[in-house]
Order: sequence, then C-alpha cells, then structure tokens
Amino acid sequence: MPSGYKHRLMAASSANRLLTEAGVDQARQVDVFGLIESLGLWLAFFPLDGLLGAYLPEGTGGILITTERSTPIQRYTAAHELGHWRLDGGHDAVLDTEADVLGPTDIERETLAQVFAGALLMPPPLVHSILSRRNATSLSPLAVYTVAREAGISYEAAARQLYHLERITQHELRELLKVQPLKVKQAIGAGRRPVVGIADVWPVDMAWRDQQLDVRTDDEIIISLPEDRSTGYRWSIPVTGPSPRRSASQPPPPFAEGEISDQAELEMAKPKAEPRRKPPGQAIDRARQPAPKKKPEPLSIAGGRATVVGDVYIADGSSQAITDSAIRSRRLARLGTSEARETLQQIRNEKIAVGKVGRRVFGIRLEKPGKTELRLVLRNEYSDAEPVDEYRITAAVETPRKTFTIDQISDGGDDWVEITRERQHLTTAASIDESL
Repeated sequence: MPSGYKHRLMAASSANRLLTEAGVDQARQVDVFGLIESLGLWLAFFPLDGLLGAYLPEGTGGILITTERSTPIQRYTAAHELGHWRLDGGHDAVLDTEADVLGPTDIERETLAQVFAGALLMPPPLVHSILSRRNATSLSPLAVYTVAREAGISYEAAARQLYHLERITQHELRELLKVQPLKVKQAIGAGRRPVVGIADVWPVDMAWRDQQLDVRTDDEIIISLPEDRSTGYRWSIPVTGPSPRRSASQPPPPFAEGEISDQAELEMAKPKAEPRRKPPGQAIDRARQPAPKKKPEPLSIAGGRATVVGDVYIADGSSQAITDSAIRSRRLARLGTSEARETLQQIRNEKIAVGKVGRRVFGIRLEKPGKTELRLVLRNEYSDAEPVDEYRITAAVETPRKTFTIDQISDGGDDWVEITRERQHLTTAASIDESL
C-alpha cells in the first residue's frame, strides 16, 4: 500500500474519531465553528489579505478565518486549520493560501489537512443521509451541489470528498469540476441566477409545507407550487400597506421563454410618430452604449426580512384535480328541491377537474438573520372569496459570525499580532469568485 494513500486514510480516520469523541451527530451538518470552540481553541475572523485562514499556537491555540469569502469556504477553511491542529500536534503556526486549502497541492501536510477537512464536514453518514433524502440515483452536478449545500461546503470540496469516498471515479470528478455551480443554481431558479452569486438556492415544494429550512443570509428559497391559470386561482404572497410596486397578490404576468415581462410592457402600445432619421455615427454610438433595461424593484415581504426576487409561471402540462367549493355551491343552488338526492350527493362529493396545470415558481431572498415565516395563499383573484389553500414555510437564517479584534485574543506583544495588523492595512484579497 503506498505510504501517501496510507497517510490520507489516517487523516480521514482522525477526523472521524474527532467527531465521535466530540459526540457529533454525523448524519447532520457539522457545526465546525462550535466544534472548534468546544475543543478550547479560540476562533477569530479578520479580512486577511491573501490568506483563507491560519492556525496559531498562541495561548491555547486558535484559528483565524478570513471574512472575505463565503460561509462554505469559511467552514471548509476552519476544518482545514483544525486538521493542522489535530494532525501536526498544534505546535507550529500555519498560514494557508487558497491553493493550500482548496488545492491541488504538492505539499503533503496541506493535502492531509484537505482530506481531514473533507472527512470532518462530509462524514459517510451525512453523505448517505443527504443522497437518500433527495432520492439521488446518480451523482449529477445537481446532486453534488445538493450535497455541498446541505453539508455547508463548496461545490468543489464536495466533489473531491465524493471522490475520496469512492462514490465517483476520477473521470467523473474531472467532468463535475468543469460545471460552474452558478449554472446549477440558475437551473434551480427556473433560469434566473441568484442575486448574490455565492449564495445558496434551496428548492422546496408541497412536501416542505409547514417545515423549517436552515439557511444563511442572502440565500434564496425557490418555492414551486402547482397552479392552473384557467381557473382564476393563483398563488400569492399577502402584503400589508400600499406599495408603489407590483403587489404580490396580483396575477403573475404571462410566462414567455422563462422570463417575466415588465407590467408596463403589457399595456396597449400607443402609435408613435415616424422617428426622425439621425446620422449613422450617432446610431453606432448608441449601439456601443445600450441603455440598461429597467427592472422592477424586489418586493419586500415578511416585515422587510425577505424580498421576492423571482415570480414566474411554467406551463409544464401536468394534470391535477382540485375541489372548488364556490363552483359546487353555485351548481347546488341551480338545482331544484325536486332533484334526486343521489344527484345532490354526487355534486357534493365530486372533484372538479381543472385540467392541465403548471408551476408557479417564487424566488425569495432572505436578508436578515433570525426566523422568518413565509406564507402563500391560493385564492381566486377575480373574487373576494377567502383563500382555498395556504402554504407556510419557516426560514431559520443563520446569524453571521462577528469579527473579533486582535486585542481580544492577545495582549499585542506577540510577533504574529504585528504581522496580522500589517496584513489588515494592505489591499484586501481579490474579488470573490462567484463560481465557488
């Protein structure tokens, strides 16, 4: 057995033992930040320049994490630094760049820390739990993104860990890494990319009614519900108070090629005077600098804790039958008292078929930490009747980690403190790669 393979196996085993020793439920997302603090290590977040994280043996030992990257990258970096503490004995300082943490790298110490991080955040029971709950029959890009999202790590880290767990081949790994996670998120959002590229998107449907979803700030919930426009019954989000923008309780605009048309474009076009011809040079200049399209402002809901960033109807042609009490009542009222009792009972019991239905897809972005209840109702938009159905889901939005000051973890007399202070005054790291 090659020594390199043996060392990687030992690193993964060390992560699994640590989870067992700490009593962590390995079928649920691992709270790596809480695990670090429970081990007596200090944990701090700074806008580090050129680094994703660091392990420092100062005091009881601790971990620095950059504030310049997304939460999944922060979590994976924290697990990576914890790997240095666990595997190296916690005696030496380690400063890790993006190449060290997200690799590939030729430095064995960094490779082992990567293996440790993957095993810590994606233990086999968690992977099995996610794939079985999602009924994933093959590890497509969507399935890998689902594992990454629910494990709280990046798409690339999830793909590499699935390879280490021998769930995919090296060829499949290479093919999966060619896919941009942003494209997967856009597909989940019915063709609309998320407002914040590094945020996660969570698709839910009727099966999620009255459930709670644990998300992070800027994440988007994609709610897909069956709807048939021919009946007049539409899903809507109740709002309170006047709004200059389109009300979420109004019927959605017509669906055309996956995009929502602006309401102003639906009005009857007025005849225009023949446009004056302009010199060709001006037309070329205008073509080079086209005016940006106007987009409707997102509709704020749930007391300003969330906004509706997507609202589209997809006519997928699935069939469904619903019970319309208003239609049934009108039919019964038209019958005379002499009608047969069997006919009356038949009308009371029948399901009124509404034929082919589509899907109403809402995109809702969570903007503030804490619990946010989202409520949708199904009502006839052309009458004042009460809603015939209701959909509720609770979003528990994680509170972001606050930045610690250096003075909270040191008296300022150490060399590493001066190095860290100098780094904070340098230019911040390059812009976030939205593909992560």
